[in-house]
Amino acid sequence: MKRVIEKLKKLESKIIEPNILKTTLDSFDFSNVDYMQYLDEKNFDKYHRIPLMDSPLKVFLTVWPAEHLVSTHQHNNFWGYVAVLKGLLTETFFVFDPDDSQLSCHPPKSYCKGEVVFEPLSVIHHIQNPSPSKPLVTAHFYYPTVYDYNGVMIFDIKNRRLAELNEKAPGVSWNHPAEYYSRIEENAFSVVNLW
Repeated sequence: MKRVIEKLKKLESKIIEPNILKTTLDSFDFSNVDYMQYLDEKNFDKYHRIPLMDSPLKVFLTVWPAEHLVSTHQHNNFWGYVAVLKGLLTETFFVFDPDDSQLSCHPPKSYCKGEVVFEPLSVIHHIQNPSPSKPLVTAHFYYPTVYDYNGVMIFDIKNRRLAELNEKAPGVSWNHPAEYYSRIEENAFSVVNLW
């Protein structure tokens, strides 16, 4: 991981866009990247992030315990890539039509150790560790480096709730205090599976 960070730091003087970052990341074999030295806790039983770099990209490792799922959310102010370092990652994409209050669900895709996933600007998705017993470790490479969750929409698929986070929200979750949301709508959408 040290070599990855060193190479990413060399992008400081360049205009960072998806193709430049993809070319840089493609020069590494993420199935063999040594990341264990960055895991200060060897604890795989709780979800947590480990920051590695703040410029020119925001880079961090994420440890996902078995069956952990991040709420369905929209990336409204950042884009990036996720590399699978350990385990299996499953991602599901959605399309939201606010005029029809409809959330369309695409088939889930799974990514193995070593694979890299693009997360475009404005994508609506959720990521999860589908394993009932094994942890997942991912490396995240996001741009721009300074962003907050203000305006990020999150979707509660089961209860058909929609919320918009504000600048106080420290992450994507339905477990924040009420003052971390600028709005919450009940019965906000229907779900259509496209598979």
